[in-house]
Amino acid sequence: MNKDVKAERPMFVLLVAGLGFFLLSFVAMGVFPWLSVDGIKPPEEMENPYKDADGKPTAVARGRETYIHEGCWHCHSQFVRPVANEEFRYGPRSQAWEAMFDVPQLYGTRRIGPDLSREAGRRSDDWHLAHLWNPRATVPGSVMPKYPWLFEQQGETWVPTEQATDLVAYLQYLGIYYKPDVRAQVWPSRVTVSGSPQPTALQQGRGEELFQHYCSGCHGETGNGVGMAKDFLKPSASNLTARYLPREEVFRILFMGSDGSAMPSFAELTEKDLWAISLYVHGLGKSQRAPALEMAAKAESRERGARLYKDKCQMCHGEGGLVPPSMENLKPSPKHFRDRLYEPAYLAGVIRNGRPGTAMVGFTAFSDPEVQDLVAYISSLFDVTRYKEE
Repeated sequence: MNKDVKAERPMFVLLVAGLGFFLLSFVAMGVFPWLSVDGIKPPEEMENPYKDADGKPTAVARGRETYIHEGCWHCHSQFVRPVANEEFRYGPRSQAWEAMFDVPQLYGTRRIGPDLSREAGRRSDDWHLAHLWNPRATVPGSVMPKYPWLFEQQGETWVPTEQATDLVAYLQYLGIYYKPDVRAQVWPSRVTVSGSPQPTALQQGRGEELFQHYCSGCHGETGNGVGMAKDFLKPSASNLTARYLPREEVFRILFMGSDGSAMPSFAELTEKDLWAISLYVHGLGKSQRAPALEMAAKAESRERGARLYKDKCQMCHGEGGLVPPSMENLKPSPKHFRDRLYEPAYLAGVIRNGRPGTAMVGFTAFSDPEVQDLVAYISSLFDVTRYKEE
């Protein structure tokens, strides 16, 4: 055989092998993925979120530009993979049609921060604004940088610019077609907590540690409701020193969150840690139990308050202080008066001035004696037989 032919044979084999591997990779990386999404169509109601009827950029489009400009995609991915239990953590896995209007796509490859592809409905607008202004205000220990240039200072208060609100609009768009599924996962249904473990000094210390880490950004280091995020929260964070919350009620709130406010669910924490925080928060307002029950003991005042309550309050807060199911749709929903007590002066202020950010309006026409009568009756609705102080 000719020596030249022998020399060319390995080169021919390598050429064929190279072409074969190229075709194999083309089929595996091009044809198969195309076949896997062929026939999968987006929802019929899906429209381009980045253009309005006149073809101008929407708030979502402007927010997306800010997201890109500020480099958010460096740390946050937008792709829920069908592996490693990601659907349980973030929500339904990503679909090809979700990015049909995205140029460029922002799938990302790194997750220093959480994936954002299912952010719609997961947290409130005011939570996002507080987080952008100072991430440590809502997530203590976060490595995310501050974005103070997205806000303006007016006196002693910080307010978001249009650029900030547009960015939040974009975040609240992500995963919009899976919003009901995500909300059902993030905001658990109402739970009933029957009893708490015996409190210990060790739990108290652990609870304070966890409170400072997870809660102080909104509720303040002392629990007075004045934390770093105060300028952005509507309704404001609760003043935990002005209300008596049984341990079981705190646990329920921590597990469920308060939909419609910046209070998220902490259901991902262990039961042991949830009880530790519950014990600590319970202690912050423990002193309010006695004065509230003293108000409730004023029989004549309580009876007059009952008539006012039936006329003005029962529609939302329900007969006997148990909120009817129809009012649970309000976000945030009215409070069950059977499960908590308020400092009389604080409760009188809410009756008089309302609670901004909620459906609770002020009753300015009430006289001071009427307000006190109403405070007495509302305090009497607390279930003292269920929540006995230890």
